Amino acid sequence: MTEMITRKEWKRYGIAAIICGILFTLLEIVPMIVSVQDHPYGGKVVDKEIVLERAVSFAEESTGYDVRDEKAVHQSDKLFSGYLSKEKLSQKFEKEYGVNFPTDTFQVNLRFADRKGTGFVYLNMYTGSVVAWNFNLREGDTVAEQEQRELLQQYLQNKPLPGSSPSDLTLNNKGEWSLTANGDPSIVGEADLHVSFKVQSVDGEPIITKYKPTFEVPASYKSYVSGQDKLAGWLTGIGYALMSVILGILAIVYAILYRKFTSFKYGWVLTVIFTIAYVIMNVGVIDGLIASQGEAPFDDSILLVTMVITVLVSIPMAASVYLSIVAGDGLWKAQGRQLWPRLGQPGYGDYVWKSMGLSYLFAIILLGIQPLLFRLLEVLIGTWGTSDVTMSPYNFSVLWLMPVLAWAAAISEEAVFRFFGIGLFRKWFRNTFAAAILPTLFWSLGHVMYPFYPSTTRLFELMVVGLLFSFIFVRYGFITAMFTHAIFNSIAVGSSLIMVGGAANISSAVFFTLLPVLIAYVLRYWDRRKAKSLPRPLAE
Repeated sequence: MTEMITRKEWKRYGIAAIICGILFTLLEIVPMIVSVQDHPYGGKVVDKEIVLERAVSFAEESTGYDVRDEKAVHQSDKLFSGYLSKEKLSQKFEKEYGVNFPTDTFQVNLRFADRKGTGFVYLNMYTGSVVAWNFNLREGDTVAEQEQRELLQQYLQNKPLPGSSPSDLTLNNKGEWSLTANGDPSIVGEADLHVSFKVQSVDGEPIITKYKPTFEVPASYKSYVSGQDKLAGWLTGIGYALMSVILGILAIVYAILYRKFTSFKYGWVLTVIFTIAYVIMNVGVIDGLIASQGEAPFDDSILLVTMVITVLVSIPMAASVYLSIVAGDGLWKAQGRQLWPRLGQPGYGDYVWKSMGLSYLFAIILLGIQPLLFRLLEVLIGTWGTSDVTMSPYNFSVLWLMPVLAWAAAISEEAVFRFFGIGLFRKWFRNTFAAAILPTLFWSLGHVMYPFYPSTTRLFELMVVGLLFSFIFVRYGFITAMFTHAIFNSIAVGSSLIMVGGAANISSAVFFTLLPVLIAYVLRYWDRRKAKSLPRPLAE
């Protein structure tokens, strides 16, 4: 393993890491800093406590009803955000229309006291101002059509919409009013602004219970995205989920067949760590699930069911990781390779320490390669990205724990797709490179539902990244590959925490990024102490 690496290799990887570190800085860090500096509000998001306070105050003042429960989540118009990104209009839209019609908001879900209804209030994430609302009141009385029209026209005179006239208001058969505004094509492209209104009477006083502006993207774009989402669903379901199940079953078989080459004592520590991280990860993103439901009801019972399902699903997931470690260890040893030395073996502590050092070099190299791949895909297939509330840091319940995602992925994916997957296919194909292709493909297909279009974007990107991970694993072992994966993901997740800000978040980002150093130091210290405690052989 690492004792095989030469000084020339260390030098080569070090130089590559410096070059890729510069590329990462220029292509990722600098644009991120510039975007924050150019942002109208410096990219500083309003605290959720302030958002809740303002939303409740607005709802109570508007309706006269007391609010019983409130919940704030990050909401985003994924379709329109993607359209702006594709047309390269995001920054211009943010500067011109972002104050009154932001694509990203805090959605505050409300329940009024005495079962008088529910509501949704949307606030600008950077100013905290109310930009939309929808109150579903159970005791609201109907208002005469002419009175409704006059109320809405007066509202629109005080708050005019670009490219529209209050006289354009139309009433549908559901009792809701709508208005279409034609924005500046240089800012919104071919998208049209549609605003829906609803008026009800509360205690004899007519009020606007709904004001929802949304941008309608062209039908061709909507159809394309829908088709790509369906394709991503099929690729994930068949290529990743089904093959993961098959690999899990094969792991059981090969753990039994190759038990004489390994031990069922191996892997339980990593399995426990993975299980804890997996549960934290899935419970943490519940707010993202709430946001993904839009204005659909999401009560406490659904929350409880989600948590129960998460715990139940973690059991087969943990079993798959554990059996993949055992079976992978047996397969590689049967083929004459030990890709995961264990504590107690001669030189184990130094091996882990060197693996950690290599991992930081490899992680930096991959961080530099990834944005280059995205730039290449932008040119070749027109790649663009959009938002996804299920992955938003503002929807993670305990944000400073978000980096556990990095370790959950690093442990499970390296165990299942590299340690066991490559070992299995190498046994079948008798060729290491050929053995790496299918597990890398299955792993890559597990990421195609990320918010990038075309849906094959991440497939192409991660086939390259995955084969590099495979090289690291086969050449330098499981620990090096796992550390590299964890550092790579930790920096990606940590950058989100740093952007959000706060001492706890920044400290967490730094801690999890440097965690491999602590782990390697402890293991090396433990190994050396154990070696000193062993009795020395008597001299002849």
